[in-house]
Amino acid sequence: MKHLAFVWMSVTGLVFSTTTLAYPAYGLIEPHRTLIYFSKGFDEDVASFERQLLVHRCQIDDRDLHTLILDMNNLSDSSGLFSSREIIKLMNKYRVRNNEHTAVLIGKDGTEKARWKEGFDINEMVQIIDQMPMRQAEIRERGSRCSI
Repeated sequence: MKHLAFVWMSVTGLVFSTTTLAYPAYGLIEPHRTLIYFSKGFDEDVASFERQLLVHRCQIDDRDLHTLILDMNNLSDSSGLFSSREIIKLMNKYRVRNNEHTAVLIGKDGTEKARWKEGFDINEMVQIIDQMPMRQAEIRERGSRCSI
């Protein structure tokens, strides 16, 4: 009986650890980095951001980066993952006003790593990710398929 209680407490501790509860919740299935682009509606800045994502798809995939565009005017997202209430929570969590374009890079540990306002630069983002200790370990383990 003591062993069963110990196993239960261990499993419960793992399930509710701070790393497990870090955003995004679906990161438990596949740990990844997240880039959230908060937009004030679809305009040339969003189109430019999407073009950068298309051109640099290999670098994005190689770095386990998932991207998400949030339209703060319509309270919608590019993947259909979040309700309007959840989008407002994300805006509050990352202190983003709905009249600006802001990109927020979130690491595999769920913490904010970098932020860009009015002028996202994918080359700078790749450099920031590549300097992270976890990314350095990934490069040592599996190499890098592509570079900018």
